[in-house]
Amino acid sequence: MVNNKYHLSKTKKEKEAVNLEFNKLNGYKVNPKVKEKDGILVNKIVFVDNEFSEKIIRKKIDMKIEYLLKQLKLMQDEGTDNGTIKKSLMDAEKLRVQLINKYVKYLGHTYYGLTLKKIELIIEELNFKLYMKQFYQDRVHYYNSSNEKEGRRGR
Repeated sequence: MVNNKYHLSKTKKEKEAVNLEFNKLNGYKVNPKVKEKDGILVNKIVFVDNEFSEKIIRKKIDMKIEYLLKQLKLMQDEGTDNGTIKKSLMDAEKLRVQLINKYVKYLGHTYYGLTLKKIELIIEELNFKLYMKQFYQDRVHYYNSSNEKEGRRGR
């Protein structure tokens, strides 16, 4: 298979060639996960426009925050086990680390600060739920173990 590199751009002039060095482009890099059988194989997409990359990242982060809030609401409505709470907590902490390490250079300071505060509130709520769940389990276990009768061992 031939490795060709293509650059798509929209200009009003016809038959205009643009030579770019792909290794030196600065922008938001995305590796697409969808692979079509009969389509063009795309390994990497680089968004050079800062406003467009910021919009994409904001939408991505907002979708993840909405998912975490929905998980919190489901935990509040029905009884959940420690595993789902821990999984949601790990997802929230992973999003926080991604925001700090990966997305900070693309986002504005106000949006970055507000989003970080939202994620911190979600993490605090999940930690509280996990603590309360563990506290009630330990309390029930202690109550059950203290009520057992000490008896003679028989044959």
